[in-house]
Order: sequence, then C-alpha cells, then structure tokens
Amino acid sequence: MVSRFLVLDASPAGDAARGLAACLEQHDRALNLVSQCEEAGKQAAEGINLLAARALDQAGWQDSAATTAPDCVAVVIGPGSFTGLRASCAVAAGYALGVGAELVGVSRAEALAPALDAELARHEGLAGWLLVTSARRGRVFVEDNQGGLRAISVADWQPPPGRWLVAGDAAEALAFDEPVRSTAGAPDPEQIARAALRRLAGELPPRQALPLYVDPPEAKLPADGLRAAPV
Repeated sequence: MVSRFLVLDASPAGDAARGLAACLEQHDRALNLVSQCEEAGKQAAEGINLLAARALDQAGWQDSAATTAPDCVAVVIGPGSFTGLRASCAVAAGYALGVGAELVGVSRAEALAPALDAELARHEGLAGWLLVTSARRGRVFVEDNQGGLRAISVADWQPPPGRWLVAGDAAEALAFDEPVRSTAGAPDPEQIARAALRRLAGELPPRQALPLYVDPPEAKLPADGLRAAPV
C-alpha cells in the first residue's frame, strides 16, 4: 500500500513557470504534507531535481531504505512547459526506478477536477468548467470537464455559448460571457497525490508518466535529411 509520496510539478509555462517538489505521508485516508520546496521561474522548473533533493532532505527521506524512501512518485505530466515537463518526468522516472517506487503521471485537470466539480455543483445554470493555463507566444491551454484539451491563440479566442466556471493561472487572458471565476490555479501537492491514488485504484484510466504535449514540436528534420554518421 502506498504511504509516502514524492510529488513533482514543473508544468506551469510562461510567466507562471515554477517548480514544485513535495513529500506527503498517508495515514488511513488522510494525506499529511511533510515538506515542500517551490520556486518561481523557468530555471526552477528545469532544475526540478534540485527541488526534489531539498524536499526529500527536509523530510528525512534521502535514504533509499524501504523505511524512508517514497513508495510513489506522482508527477504532473501537463499540459504546460515543454522543457519543464521533460525535466520533471525524467526526474520522476529516474527516482522511481532507483528506489523501486510506483511512478504515476496525472494531468493538471485530473488533479483539480474534484475541487472544480464541487465548485461547479454549487452554481446553477453553468455549462461546465474550463481550466485555462499558460502556454507560450500568446496562447493558452484549455481543458474542460468532459476531458477536452486544446491549445488556443488568445487573439483568435471565441467564447463557447453558455456560462462557465473558469479556473487556471491564465483564466483572465480569455473573455467569457458572464463567467464564474474560480480561485483554483495550479494543483497543490495533496490534489496531485490524490489524483495519483485514484489512478492506482483504477478510478482514472491508465496513463503513462510521459509529457502531455499539445503543440507539435518546433524542431524539424532538415530538408536534406540528417548528416551522415562520422567515419
């Protein structure tokens, strides 16, 4: 049974970029935060391994012994920063392999869904919820309560019909007709860990702990092909 979590999140992009590493313990059904290290900026997201090491050290979990090491590594797989997702998923996979822990990936919407569903239930007449998060170059990611995910240019945005509960770190970037604004932004460590537990229990469909990319990669093969291998 999973009882100790290492949570990693380097998904926020653009001006919202940050890195988060946290250790949590589960007792019965309660999750207790043991340590948390968080820093803003792209460098913090790319250096998520340093935040993870600090969080583990603060929790006293640096030893790889079964009595102290996490038995689950939960990582946010996106959508979000291309580099941040690669860094955090790689660190999560390496650490989980090293200590023999479960490796679980969850999306930002999966982590926030229970809170957003509860908030949605408190309002009548809303079409659903939308989670709007920063992308890059005047674009945002939009996830909805039906599992939809797309990247949208702010300049080309057309609000869907109806009234919506709108959340996320880039919620103010999009115009809506009479929206209900949620204070939910990025998921906290407990929300990420609980989403991992739901995935382990089969309440969420299987998903690999790999970056959830929405945009196609910018890097392309040269028109003339790759260079020949050195002789």
